[in-house]
Amino acid sequence: MSVKQTLSFSQLQALPPALRDDNSNAGALLPAEKTGESWLSGDLVWMLAVVGIGLLLRLIHIGHQPFWLDEALTFQRIHLDLPDLVNDSFANRHMPSYFLLLQLLVPYAPGAALLRIPSALLGAMSIGMVFAIARRVGGRNAGLIAGLLMAFSPLQVQYGQEARSYTLVTLLITTALWGLVRLAQDAQRASLGVRQRGFDVWGWACYLLGTIGALDVLGDAAPWLLASNLSLWLVWYHLRQDTEARRGFQRNWIISQAIVLVCCVPFYGAIMLANGSHMLQNFDWIPQLSWRNIWIAAKSVYLMRMATVVQFGLMPTAVPLLGPLVALLGVIGIYRVRGRLDGRVLLLGFLTLPLLLLAVSLFKSMLLPRYILWSAAPFFVLAGLGAAALPRRAMPLLVTTLLLVGSINLAPVYRIETKPRWDVAAATLAANVRPGDTVLTSDPNAPTMLSVLQPKNQQPIDGKALVTQDLDVALARWKQGSRVWAVNGRSAMGEREDVDTFKNTLAALGTPAAQIPQGKEITILMFQAPAAAD
Repeated sequence: MSVKQTLSFSQLQALPPALRDDNSNAGALLPAEKTGESWLSGDLVWMLAVVGIGLLLRLIHIGHQPFWLDEALTFQRIHLDLPDLVNDSFANRHMPSYFLLLQLLVPYAPGAALLRIPSALLGAMSIGMVFAIARRVGGRNAGLIAGLLMAFSPLQVQYGQEARSYTLVTLLITTALWGLVRLAQDAQRASLGVRQRGFDVWGWACYLLGTIGALDVLGDAAPWLLASNLSLWLVWYHLRQDTEARRGFQRNWIISQAIVLVCCVPFYGAIMLANGSHMLQNFDWIPQLSWRNIWIAAKSVYLMRMATVVQFGLMPTAVPLLGPLVALLGVIGIYRVRGRLDGRVLLLGFLTLPLLLLAVSLFKSMLLPRYILWSAAPFFVLAGLGAAALPRRAMPLLVTTLLLVGSINLAPVYRIETKPRWDVAAATLAANVRPGDTVLTSDPNAPTMLSVLQPKNQQPIDGKALVTQDLDVALARWKQGSRVWAVNGRSAMGEREDVDTFKNTLAALGTPAAQIPQGKEITILMFQAPAAAD
């Protein structure tokens, strides 16, 4: 008969956590916290080193790439007054919280770099949380590898250099995941009442605050509520032989979900009221589900490949070794924790989001790398656990490989044009457009891009020229003597009309007097007025 079967519930609480662990974990690698090994100063030093590397990678050339559409909308929104900011956020299916945070920077006249620094800091903090989770489950080496994967992931670096809320959501969900893993590792303590000695305050508090925070920042966090409740159900089921503990855990579970709903439902209700029956109508720009697109999403989120921003594709990678290596480590990690409750929690945290979006995409395409971004964190933890199974002497080689190959593969993030150069196009037009000219755009969001990226020392383009998307209006003004500047390019993901097709649609304006490339994605055609052309 086991120790657990011969002791009462109150006596059980006095035992060390390792003795209270369920026998189903026999033979599995116990987490560091359960073997009595506490965090050492060396662990903290390694964690800070990995966080520092990740922060540096996110700060390098942070203002080099121009805004793309999502960031331009962020810039516009934070310059609204409070009621308009809140209303605009809800009308566009966003929570206002992140934009209220960035609004604190408005008095400092923020440019691209300053508006992106919060994302870089939050992304670096997420690396620390990934290290902490992996360290808790598998020891220092697991934390080190998991943290380095998070630090060098090209997609994580890209969104750590973007003025959007994805890194904040990732930080909050990793905080909640840490709490959930802690609850799973000691289900008996998790089942105690709040006022009972030994109640796991940190586990429940981190789970609650991280979950509420993530849900109140971005709707992309909604699947986390499903993943975490499936995990809590597993913990509840794990206690099936202890009626008293099971009842206590069920009470805490119900209370926690009630708190989450009270804190989050009003905001989601506001979004639904602001959008009515149009919640999914504006997602038609997402590419249709296909094996190719599934593979692109998986490679970019989990296998260390860099994705393009306004195209659904992958950029070339110098050393393709890293992706297969991470995949192998992930498989080893999943196998290694297959019989452990905390391992199942990590697996649910990794799989729930992509599987849910795949299911939704069978009816309405919703699979985008940034929509499954936070699920990379538990996957990297699993990969770290896989790496910790390797011989200790292999660890220096693995760390060196990650540092070297990761740095090489990240280079394109800093030197290749990953976002359309609307800043260059705006500068070209601002310098050359004269009063009475017409600017014709093929992208409906081009006026927003030209306005936000307008050079500060130039008169606004729309102050001296008419900016329109209507070809008939441009043609009428051209016949009256107006020069026409036709801008072909995209501001966000979606189909882009090639330049030759664009020229054909403008055949009534004649032959362009100038064709000015503005990076890879944008071309400006200038058509002289009829009299000048003659």
